[in-house]
Amino acid sequence: MRIFTVLFTLLLLTLKPSFSQQIILNPQQALTITKDFQLLPDSNKTLTIKDILKKEFSNSFSTATSTTTRGQNIDVYWLRFTVKNDTDLDQEWVFDFENWAYVDFYHREQARYYLKKTGHLYPQSKRDYPVANKNYIVLPLKSGQTTVCIVRLDYRLSISKIPKDLSFGVSPRKITDAQNALSGKTIFAFLGIFAIMFLYNLFIFIVTRLKSYAYYLLVLLSAFYFTSSNSGYLLSLFSSVDNFPVWASKFEYIGSALGNIAYFLFVQSLMSTKVRYPKQNKILNILVLLNAINCILFYIFFEAAFTLLLLVTIIGFVFILVLGIRCIKDKIPSAGYFLVGYLINMMGVICIILVLTGVLPKNEFTFEFSVPLGLLGEVMLFAFALANMINVLRKDNEEKQKKNIKQLLENQELQTKVNRELEQKVAERTDELNRSLNQLRITQDQLILKEKLASLGELTAGIAHEIQNPLNFVNNFSELSIDLAQELKEEIAKPTIDQGLVSDLIDDLTQNQQKIHHHGQRASGIVKGMLEHSRTGIGERQLTNLNGLANEYLQIAYQGMRAKDAAFEIELITDFDTNLPKTEIVPQELGRVLLNLYQNAFYATHEKKQQQHIDYQPTIWVSTQIVKNMIELRIKDNGTGIPKENITKIFQPFFTTKATGDGTGLGLSISYDIVTKGHSGELIVESEKGSYSEFIVRLPI
Repeated sequence: MRIFTVLFTLLLLTLKPSFSQQIILNPQQALTITKDFQLLPDSNKTLTIKDILKKEFSNSFSTATSTTTRGQNIDVYWLRFTVKNDTDLDQEWVFDFENWAYVDFYHREQARYYLKKTGHLYPQSKRDYPVANKNYIVLPLKSGQTTVCIVRLDYRLSISKIPKDLSFGVSPRKITDAQNALSGKTIFAFLGIFAIMFLYNLFIFIVTRLKSYAYYLLVLLSAFYFTSSNSGYLLSLFSSVDNFPVWASKFEYIGSALGNIAYFLFVQSLMSTKVRYPKQNKILNILVLLNAINCILFYIFFEAAFTLLLLVTIIGFVFILVLGIRCIKDKIPSAGYFLVGYLINMMGVICIILVLTGVLPKNEFTFEFSVPLGLLGEVMLFAFALANMINVLRKDNEEKQKKNIKQLLENQELQTKVNRELEQKVAERTDELNRSLNQLRITQDQLILKEKLASLGELTAGIAHEIQNPLNFVNNFSELSIDLAQELKEEIAKPTIDQGLVSDLIDDLTQNQQKIHHHGQRASGIVKGMLEHSRTGIGERQLTNLNGLANEYLQIAYQGMRAKDAAFEIELITDFDTNLPKTEIVPQELGRVLLNLYQNAFYATHEKKQQQHIDYQPTIWVSTQIVKNMIELRIKDNGTGIPKENITKIFQPFFTTKATGDGTGLGLSISYDIVTKGHSGELIVESEKGSYSEFIVRLPI
């Protein structure tokens, strides 16, 4: 590394650039340098400073003797020149490389080159002179000092940042700072006016709720954005974010499309084109749609989107101009204010175009203030147009109110006569309706009572059927315990107690109590399950990753099964669709469904493992996919399967295929209600006895 540094330094020392003329710096005014420098196009964008310092590239530079236009297909240039501070004072000089995306400025000091960076896409906080919000390079030079400068200029496609040639500006820092201070105050004045107008018209919109004011607020936001963005002050607010200049440059195109949409919607609302000019309104809708598509297209086909944006903007300008002229001819209220305001804005844009093409001289008014002035004139005249529209609406409303009052008086006389006739008919109909209403209430109460009794009967029958088995066990073992207790009592009363018999009786009593407790717990489980099934509360829906939810509950169910039987082993195979979108569900409720289905699958494979020979491998497959605009979740096991005659009853409350004591028969019933009623989905079962069972859950996207 040290050897490389020594060789590079020797290379710099042996380099002896020769230029035709020096750039003599003037301490009194800003200079625009159009010649007296050498240039080298870098069409492949591959050259580095090390390449430029080599002899073969050093001799490839050509001398600029007049204004050099940037080539259409060349985006990177290298400039080489010498500057001399021909003054009696040590000063800082500011080099302005306006509109270039990236600028690498190398200046020679004591046989070494030092690098400074700037550019409108370069992070503002890392620019050489970030305070100015522009593409400035500050170079301090002592009195009489001459230095060699090599500059790499890199252009990127942009709407507003377009360098027309390779010229650049040089001025003393004190002059540049004074000009920027005045320019900044002027820009902030424009932004302040836009902000005040926005707040004022926001209040009017809140009061009136007119769509025209809503679209006008979007126009004001567009004016504020472009003024702050083009002046560089928007970047200063986000200077701590390195990538913000790149984001802002990309949003510049989308912002232009959104600005067009705001203008087109404002025109539709202000001129009532939907009613007055249906054909023109359809064209405006097409232009709005094209701009909306363009916002997405910028992230897919940038160059095509850029061309489409320019085309739609030009078509929109001509169309709105023609439409405005027609509205004036048709004496549409506020059309004059609108058209004049729109033309003022277009004059500001045309002024910028004329400056970039060299037709107009470049100065603060023509380049920095023309667009803000045009926008200000436009939004102010648009405000007058809205105010005039409100006045016209107010006058129309007053005339309508007068006509309505007159019509109301005429109708009032007629209504008085009609009311008298109606009162008698109403009284007759009221009696009849009251009788019908009472009869309807009686019938309704009877129907509700019948439905409640029917539901209660079904529920009672289900509970009685399911709870009968554990209660029979409790009763039987209780009777046996009574007999055993009586026998024990008799044995204890004997003079000679048979200890062996007493011990046997106590053991039998203990076993009976354990069985009574077991079947009592079984009955309690059935009651709890019944209560859970009858619960009506519904949780909040959330956008949920179904893949993650399914996998999470699969692991929970597996660990739960392992806790019951440490020797339990099963192969879990998942095939989740990685492109599955999030869906709006109640995670807790759907988790209960998954847990029930997994537990049933584990139970079926566990039972089959106990029945089959040793080479049986329990397996569960879980997969997700999108089928016909629905998310499909499949849970399949190679367990005992479900008999064909039981498939139609599998989702009925209290129906179970498990052994007595292993299930309540409510899990699948609850799951079915959650999926179908709670989530508007489907729960389907496919099975073959002794082979497999597969549950399919389908949910709407």
